[in-house]
Amino acid sequence: MLRTRSVVLVFLLFVLPLVLCDQGFPQAGVPPGYQLLTDPQMSGGLLIIQRQGVTGATPLLMHGFNEVGTFFDGRPRAMGGVRDASDQQAEAGFQATIQRAPVTGVVIATVGGGIGTVGFAFDSPQTIARTLPRLLQLGGSPAGSPQGSCPRPPLNWQVVPYPDGSGQIQLPEGWRITGAYKGAVGAEGPHGKINKFHTFVMTRAGAAQSAQLLPGAGPPFPVVDPTDPVTVLVAVWSRISAANQQQGLLPFRITRIFKVEPQSLVQGFSHTAFIELELEKQGAIYYNRSLVNLGTPMAGTYLYYESNVAARTECFAQNYMPLMQILNSAQTAGHIVRERLDSAMRSSREANDILWQTIQDRNRAQDRMHANWTEAFRGTRIVEDTRTGRWQDVDLAYSADTVRRLNEREGSPRYREIPLRDLNP
Repeated sequence: MLRTRSVVLVFLLFVLPLVLCDQGFPQAGVPPGYQLLTDPQMSGGLLIIQRQGVTGATPLLMHGFNEVGTFFDGRPRAMGGVRDASDQQAEAGFQATIQRAPVTGVVIATVGGGIGTVGFAFDSPQTIARTLPRLLQLGGSPAGSPQGSCPRPPLNWQVVPYPDGSGQIQLPEGWRITGAYKGAVGAEGPHGKINKFHTFVMTRAGAAQSAQLLPGAGPPFPVVDPTDPVTVLVAVWSRISAANQQQGLLPFRITRIFKVEPQSLVQGFSHTAFIELELEKQGAIYYNRSLVNLGTPMAGTYLYYESNVAARTECFAQNYMPLMQILNSAQTAGHIVRERLDSAMRSSREANDILWQTIQDRNRAQDRMHANWTEAFRGTRIVEDTRTGRWQDVDLAYSADTVRRLNEREGSPRYREIPLRDLNP
């Protein structure tokens, strides 16, 4: 949850000496009442306005999106956002173009004392991660936050290979990989954390079947039906937190779900969604944005894929761009991709074989049951002379005794019963 004392941007128009529009931006397109603030030492800009008599940040932000279309090439496209519980601060990422050149940035709306301020900080996608904190300072926010507690922009980027050789990722100074396995990776640094991972999840029916086969053994994976992405995410994260505690690591807990945005389904998956949530770890509050994909259940299990970025709530807006840059730079090695494809093909064939065998076993069981009932209804059973191959119906109640007496008379197992269920095995 965003906190008033940790507002990412306090817009004070008179705090810093400002340079207006020497970046080649279309001054004629600046909406009435807005100011375009720039810095001659960097690219990008801050489009900002204050209004009287404002009570909610979200309506102010949405109204701002409609107003700035004359400066950009049409209304900017929102890329997800957050707001605090009292709606005194709202933030969102956005994408747009200026004279057909792509820009990206963050819009932040704040309300205090009946005065509302909304500002659009923007730059090219290649430089926004570096310039965003300074653009926010143009509105009077030191270091991007009132307390100056958020980190400086990332510097000295370098490609870092995964320890297990399964991929690589670009990390700025101060960042480190916390874990990597078969293309999955986690990393953290002063700006927050990123993770890309997948795991199997068991359905409740699959877990019940596993308990029958292995009594006394707990389920090897999280257990939850794939009803919706949030329910599964909570179950997976609870399992991870419990595992952390068992290993002597710090646990965490989800304190609030902010937003769920269903996405177009990817082939082979049953659900895809962006999930924004708040979590607490070691007394700190983090804002997290996850992309979750749920696979289709097969033989009692399904795949769960997640990629996420997280940062302290008061710094999330400032750090979102560099976090996404780090996450999107993660690359899985080619041999791992091939292994996954081969494994998926094997798993598919094995699942089909299991399904076919299950159907055949069920059909055989039903046929045998039907034959038993038919035989009981008729009241007879076939007795075969194995020497001549001749069959004869005898009374079902005495078939076993009849065969025993005939074989005693012959002195050899010449005769045998043939139950009807064995005629069509």
